[in-house]
Amino acid sequence: MFAWSIRGLALAVFVTLHVSRASPALAQPVPPAEKPPADVARPPKDAHPSRSGVAWKILRPGHGPERAERNDCVSALFTIWKRDGTVLGSSRTSSQSGKTCLLAMIPGMAEGVKRMAPGEQRRIWIPAHLGYQDDDDKAKAVDLTVDFELLTIQKAPAIPADLKAPPASATKLESGIAYRRIKNGSGTEHPSSKSQMLLDFSGWTLNGDLIESTVMAGRPASFELINALRGWREVLQLMVVGDKVRIWIPAALAYGDKPRRGQPKGNLVYELELLSLQ
Repeated sequence: MFAWSIRGLALAVFVTLHVSRASPALAQPVPPAEKPPADVARPPKDAHPSRSGVAWKILRPGHGPERAERNDCVSALFTIWKRDGTVLGSSRTSSQSGKTCLLAMIPGMAEGVKRMAPGEQRRIWIPAHLGYQDDDDKAKAVDLTVDFELLTIQKAPAIPADLKAPPASATKLESGIAYRRIKNGSGTEHPSSKSQMLLDFSGWTLNGDLIESTVMAGRPASFELINALRGWREVLQLMVVGDKVRIWIPAALAYGDKPRRGQPKGNLVYELELLSLQ
């Protein structure tokens, strides 16, 4: 099974893969010859400060009205320095741009990137409390200066308007699951325990964070019913090819209230579309 996931997307960048923002996964070592900007130590007078303490300066304007939002991903070129000019990481040592998602970014970086247009270059000064840090040793947090060039924005599926609770029109099952058909299919066969299903799906926590999405990955997932998330199985058996549903899943039928590291906790909402059966 393959899906874009905030837990599992391979990021050749400085940010963590997890929403918990544990210690960062740095890019390959950067040659010491990479020169820091003259204002690496502090924002200059013409920088724009925000209430949070982040400051930025536009080095090259971008184009168009599009902006990245909370669940979106971006491709970018970047270099990160400590305020003493020490390089911490860079995508510029590779021939390919880094790909990262705003949910996986450190807070100060996400704040700056949300304001950028494609093609824009921006220098961002990030205070330590909005930078990355080891959860077990917060004293190691440091102020950062980042040069960020936003190349493209990959938009995430829209957050459902009825995310918090199923509407009155939803069908409620004895297990605690609720679901609503978004689109009716034209098939007649329902998945069985031996069926090989091809699905498109996206999932969210109740606060609107995207968990995973084959739609965003651009590749449907193929698997057997028995290997599906517990909260999916009951509804999948009621679907036919072409059906698209939204499912409200209680924590006990998802990953629980105390999941493994990297898995979402609590109640979840998924959209499933059954593309084919084999």
